[in-house]
Amino acid sequence: MKRHLDITQADDQPLGRDTIMDPALAAKHGSPYVRLACFAIDVDRVRELTDQDPESIWPFGWEVFLTEVWLLSTLDPENEEADRAMLEDVCLNIFDLGPGEPPLGAQIPFAVHDAIHRGEWPESMRSIFSTWKGEPSELQKELEPLFVEPEVEAADLALACLEAPLDPPVAPPTQRSLEAMVESLEETRGAESDEASGEPDEGDVEAEPEEADREG
Repeated sequence: MKRHLDITQADDQPLGRDTIMDPALAAKHGSPYVRLACFAIDVDRVRELTDQDPESIWPFGWEVFLTEVWLLSTLDPENEEADRAMLEDVCLNIFDLGPGEPPLGAQIPFAVHDAIHRGEWPESMRSIFSTWKGEPSELQKELEPLFVEPEVEAADLALACLEAPLDPPVAPPTQRSLEAMVESLEETRGAESDEASGEPDEGDVEAEPEEADREG
């Protein structure tokens, strides 16, 4: 049976643009789907905003990269009855869209496909993309340098998204996810700084012997 994406129309929501948010999929998959859709939509809103700047220095495909980072840190396709089924439903519904401007959040299939291409997710998931006539080779090439230091790139992009002048602002689940990406890098850098300075953890510091013991 062919499935269709029930796109939210501009008249029904405040963004003024069609999005991938689908009530039927939200009812079927619950909060995990809502968080995924919100994140993809909000990131794509920032991408749309940056595309209007002729001097933008945002890397090509960054919205796919950031969405992929979120997917890899949040979902487990080995959980076939939940996460994998949801990813398949989301991708296939987007594929069912007709010609025209893609709705906000439509970068999800490209993020899923790249995760498979890079070996992060199982090859068996390629069946989702059986209707594709070829590989998005240009996008894959552009994403490669972003994955050299993905935590650094994701944190920088996440911070830029948080600072973007969106109206309305990103949804609360998206804000929490973006903040977590920034905090993750800060924690990693803090740990690396401690190691470089050679300062031991408090638990590793032995108590100084008493003065009397030293004299003895």
